[in-house]
Amino acid sequence: MMTRPFFSSFVRLALVMVAWASLGEGARIWGQEASVEVTVNSTNVVRGDVLRVTVTFVNCKVREIDPPNIPGLEWRMGPSTSNSTQWVNGVTTSEQRYTYGYVVAGPKEIQIPSLVWQTNRGNLKSNPVRLLVSGNDPSSPSQGASKSQPRAVNRDLVTSIEPSKRSVYLGEPLVLSYKIYNRYNNLDVRNYDIPELEGFWKETVQGPEARWEPQLINGKRYNVATVRQIVAFPQQTGTMVLQGFTLNGYLRINFFEGREIQATCDPVEIEVLPLPENAPSNSLGTFADLTVEQRLSADSVRTNEAVTYEVTFRGSGNLKFLREPEVAWPSEFEVFDPEVEDQISITAKGEQGTRRFKFVAIPRAPGDYMLPSFSATSFDPLTGSHVTSSAPAIQLHVAREVGGAGESSGLTFTHQQDVQVLNQDVRHILTSASSFYPKSRPTWTTWAFGLAMGASPLLFGLMAWMRRKRQKEKRDVRGTRRKRALKSLKQTLAQSSPLTVETVGEAMEQYLMAITEMDRSLLTREAVRLRIAVTDQDLAKAWDDLWVACEMQRYGASAGDLESLANTLTDLAETTESVLT
Repeated sequence: MMTRPFFSSFVRLALVMVAWASLGEGARIWGQEASVEVTVNSTNVVRGDVLRVTVTFVNCKVREIDPPNIPGLEWRMGPSTSNSTQWVNGVTTSEQRYTYGYVVAGPKEIQIPSLVWQTNRGNLKSNPVRLLVSGNDPSSPSQGASKSQPRAVNRDLVTSIEPSKRSVYLGEPLVLSYKIYNRYNNLDVRNYDIPELEGFWKETVQGPEARWEPQLINGKRYNVATVRQIVAFPQQTGTMVLQGFTLNGYLRINFFEGREIQATCDPVEIEVLPLPENAPSNSLGTFADLTVEQRLSADSVRTNEAVTYEVTFRGSGNLKFLREPEVAWPSEFEVFDPEVEDQISITAKGEQGTRRFKFVAIPRAPGDYMLPSFSATSFDPLTGSHVTSSAPAIQLHVAREVGGAGESSGLTFTHQQDVQVLNQDVRHILTSASSFYPKSRPTWTTWAFGLAMGASPLLFGLMAWMRRKRQKEKRDVRGTRRKRALKSLKQTLAQSSPLTVETVGEAMEQYLMAITEMDRSLLTREAVRLRIAVTDQDLAKAWDDLWVACEMQRYGASAGDLESLANTLTDLAETTESVLT
């Protein structure tokens, strides 16, 4: 009897405390100054760019707002919302943000006026924003030229060539880094074109696949990807111009809508300095810290025993340019062509390592031999002068072969390079059987003649058939485009691993654009259904159902199997081909 009233009193007390806390918090927030702020991600924009407009409600709330109608800006997506509350030194500040995506389509100057917003704190007016628009002015007479030239978009997508040096000597290695700076979260990189380096010998640095890495530049957060690194060696002097590379991408606004985007960078100039005029004639080229070593596999051998002689070059530079060294061999040695061993690493720091020449020599006469010292002269770009590295001389003792043929016969062998051709009229004797034909045999009786005569009509017929096929494809533009669209759809689905709903949607979109001959901007679900319904009502309904399934899968409203969805897309495309044919 006493428990229930006590419990009821306790519940009422708890509710009163919660209510007071809520009222206190609300009073603190209500007591703060309320405002509406409009901000953009950039005030200097280019016509056609995607501009992010953020409306922030400070210490006030709004239920739902429509995209603001701003002259010169076309709404494309949003809003995306976020909420935050801060409590600092007893002062509470709440913010409610709405972010929209607009496409810049106005003149050289766009004014976002002060707008009035209905909030729980009454009608509040936001601040005005002024935008400066550059490029692609439709009133400009050079509009056609500007469209044909690639450009960086709003500095949110930039390509860059970053050389390790701006001034190098002839043959000095130069590391070129090709990078992409991106601030978009929904960018698909389609392709990029890195032009050839004229006047350079290049080596590509092998590394992991390019990936986005965050980087803070001038207070802005970028995703940076290094798509390629090249070690280039200039082969001529003067000012070399590296043409900027172009990036083609697709900026996706939503699942079935987006636009092409392009960026390029300005050309980069590299000053290539000539080597000093007093360069020695035996200079090997431009190398940093080049050293040379020579060694023998043994210091004492017998006649007719092979010995290995190695010459090793070590340093930084284009070591692959080094050729076989000239060694002063004794005439009693038989020497074979050298084997070249490279241990060269190509990294972002340049090219460095070793190149080794291994000679196999066989002494044919006993005695003590001296292989003279070997020197290598090269230009060192670090010091700006020619330097010489020397390897000391090597002694080799050759003992007489015990019981060998050379001891009894007293034969003398000379170096193979000392052998001279005494008579150019001497020819080797043919030891194998010949296959000459008698003069009396007619040419048309040979099998080669018959094969050539029979293959000529077949080759002519094949070329005529291929020519007729190409002409037929040129006349039937729509049919050829449909066939290629089906083939492209199958290849896209087969090569995608893992399969994603974006891949399926993009493949479907490309195929529908081909069979309906509609541009991407006009391709909508209703337009596709009406276009196909002219030919087949059931086929139009099947495509409409597949479009709905893709949208449900995209926004998480359905947990269907992507593999089954891709198979349905392929079967429906094949059915469409049979109906349209």
